[in-house]
Amino acid sequence: MLQLPIKRDNTTCKLCGSKATVQFGLPYSKKTGHPIPNEPDDCWYYQCDNCSFLFTDAIDNQDHSTIYDETYWENQDPDWYGRVTETFRLVALSNELLNIRLDKAEILDFGCGIGGFVEMGRKSLNLNVWGTDIIPPKVGKEWYLPDLGDRKFDIITSCEVIEHLPDPRKIFNIVRAHLKPRGVFAFQTAQWDPNGLDREWWYLGPNNGHISLYSADGLTHVFNDMGGVGRRLWNDYAGVQAWLFMD
Repeated sequence: MLQLPIKRDNTTCKLCGSKATVQFGLPYSKKTGHPIPNEPDDCWYYQCDNCSFLFTDAIDNQDHSTIYDETYWENQDPDWYGRVTETFRLVALSNELLNIRLDKAEILDFGCGIGGFVEMGRKSLNLNVWGTDIIPPKVGKEWYLPDLGDRKFDIITSCEVIEHLPDPRKIFNIVRAHLKPRGVFAFQTAQWDPNGLDREWWYLGPNNGHISLYSADGLTHVFNDMGGVGRRLWNDYAGVQAWLFMD
């Protein structure tokens, strides 16, 4: 049986290290896009007093590879094949900063899931794209990288992934380390608005791994702290961004 952390008044923000205070609880069984179950709250979400990052540590010590089993793909993610068009949008947004020939770019889909973008990118668009994830994909297996080694890429995309990270700064640093000296990291997630959202927000779902929710201020903090030199937002929405790094 999963042992969940006890409720605390405050803890440390996983993004900026400031104090984070408890905001609300949810039943651990709550899934993204589903109503809140009629069960006691036992999963606690904390919000940073500085950057408004919202997170729970409920499953920090869990084996996350067990979350994304057949039940997850069949019942929890409505887009079984993967968000191919949304991931390509991230590639296009990245190229506003790089301005290179995309057929010459080396691209990594970080958190490739099913592998749909990797397969479609290779077979239909002739892109040099690879995928990596904590579990192997179902399609595009020929281009799956279980270990990135010392490989570096022009573009790294992460579509509906960063909300699943128990230690986001650690993973952002890993992504940064696998970019070429002039490279772009682009991601899609839903933006947490501390002024307009609460525990009823449909995107929350500890049971299927939605544990890290990013405000616009939180993402700006990470961009600056990591030394980003260029940034693009899609339709001025903080949940879809591309960050340029130079070394």
